[in-house]
Amino acid sequence: MIFYYTGKPVAKMRHRMAGKIAYDPQDKIKRKTKLEFTNQLRRQRRLKALEGPISVILDISYQTPKSWSKKRKITANHKTSRPDTDNITKFFLDILNEIAYKDDSQVVELYAQKKYSDKPGVKITLFQLEGDSMVNEHAITYKDKLSLADLDYIIKKANRLGLDNRHLLRVSQEEDSEGTHIYFAVEKLREKTIND
Repeated sequence: MIFYYTGKPVAKMRHRMAGKIAYDPQDKIKRKTKLEFTNQLRRQRRLKALEGPISVILDISYQTPKSWSKKRKITANHKTSRPDTDNITKFFLDILNEIAYKDDSQVVELYAQKKYSDKPGVKITLFQLEGDSMVNEHAITYKDKLSLADLDYIIKKANRLGLDNRHLLRVSQEEDSEGTHIYFAVEKLREKTIND
């Protein structure tokens, strides 16, 4: 399950006070983003929220400043200035409540990176960690070490999964008398419906 936010990433802000009344200064942008994410979910033909434990990857991209030299644009990949990565993460995890999952407490694995890019925005990838929607798919078995041909085959297999819109969650390996087996934990291939 993937969601895209286009434009400058948003960090979560605290509620403000107007006299004795507390209000959310981000209410308008939250409603707009929630609606956009709901529409993206429909376009992915997802009918219900993920259940159980979830792994989330956030790729946070900020516009590379135009004033930077070509050398700096190439070498400065990560954005180390404010806003903090955790505040951006919190904003988007809260938005996805009751859209992608029932509650963000289901998120048990989280990876986020904040970098510069020519295309500012946030890409959020979610994986269900257990249940009927995930399968272990065998990639390759090798004896002593992986050859270049083996690595090439693994990359091609991972690319095929992506072309089938099956998200690869992790790579694992098991050893037995036959050798070392490499597995991909991937989203199960969905059955086609009449609308597909």
